[in-house]
Amino acid sequence: MLGFRSRALRTMAEKHAFWRGLVILAAGYLAYIFVRNSVYAVLQDIDMALFGFWGSLLRLNLIQITLFLPLVYIPAVIVLGNSIAGDGLGLSISRDEYQTHASALLPLWGMIFLIAAPLQWLVPQFLVLAGGTVGISFGLIITVALMAVYSVWAIKELNFLSTAAAVAVFALSWFTLPVFYLLSSFLFALPLFVVFTLMYLAFQRWRDVLTARRSDRNLKQQLRLLTLNPRDADAHYQLGLLHLKRRNLLEAEKSFSNALAIEPGDADYHYFMGRTREFQSDWPRALEQYEETYRIEPEYGHGDIFREVGKSYLHTGKLEKALEFLNFFLENRASDPEARYWLAISLQRMGKDDQMRTQLATILEQARSNPRFFRKENREWLYRSRLHLRQRN
Repeated sequence: MLGFRSRALRTMAEKHAFWRGLVILAAGYLAYIFVRNSVYAVLQDIDMALFGFWGSLLRLNLIQITLFLPLVYIPAVIVLGNSIAGDGLGLSISRDEYQTHASALLPLWGMIFLIAAPLQWLVPQFLVLAGGTVGISFGLIITVALMAVYSVWAIKELNFLSTAAAVAVFALSWFTLPVFYLLSSFLFALPLFVVFTLMYLAFQRWRDVLTARRSDRNLKQQLRLLTLNPRDADAHYQLGLLHLKRRNLLEAEKSFSNALAIEPGDADYHYFMGRTREFQSDWPRALEQYEETYRIEPEYGHGDIFREVGKSYLHTGKLEKALEFLNFFLENRASDPEARYWLAISLQRMGKDDQMRTQLATILEQARSNPRFFRKENREWLYRSRLHLRQRN
């Protein structure tokens, strides 16, 4: 990444290693601060005398940095990137977007701090401005310059923006600096920020626990029903849905198999068996189940089955059949971004790049004209379309 290699940056981003990135950031920042405090030992002694140990520790800004960058700055960069790109992604942020940006930017910034540490040691002098009333260390100037250059490059590559757009995102992202100033200048603000963050995480955790308990109750209920009547196909099916929701794919497949053994003609059972095998990336067997669903009930899911069969044909290399089913589906549901995305991928694999770009551009154009809830519900396909389109331009 330090050599401005785009592939290295995207490889790091795809790892979704948030905590590792945060550790690298903290380590790099601590190394920089250690050298800086060693160079300016007299100023550090003054801090200790004025603020004591804990006050001096907070004035290192380590806690503030490791809170501000992941929780405030990176989300702001993502939102600004989406807005400037003009792809209709709105203000919401997907988990994949956040993990991608955080996994690349946090270690990159950490490495920049590591580079700045020896530079701070070698160039400890101050640049004096405003008639001697303001002094800025050359080490800090170099650090800020490196941060700016690498951040603009990373924003450009991660969001597939032009250089000018990336510079605009970086410049506009500075509106978050008052938050950091508040955290670093007023010690009372840091506990409040931490408390609000912990409250939000606690709320998310509490909601997950309630959902898990509700799921456990439903699971136990289905197991009791199966104990009373092992030949209850619907109980096997409902149990399979619970396992599928938890991504217990082997257990889900077993439950759907039991349901199909009892009632082989039920379209729901075949469809969700297909979904289970799709999640396992077992596309040939997923296609078998989707085709059987289509044979039993051609309009299953208000026609959704045409999309599922079409994308299964795509993943098994039957491109002409994929085009047939996906085009038929889009004749009735032209605003469905998932089907259009898979149609674009099918066209690309057939060497029809111009038509592929047209389909992806249509997805983004439709998103801009649709309400916010539509963009939020279909964010995965809008995000995939934007990345795929910009990668090919």
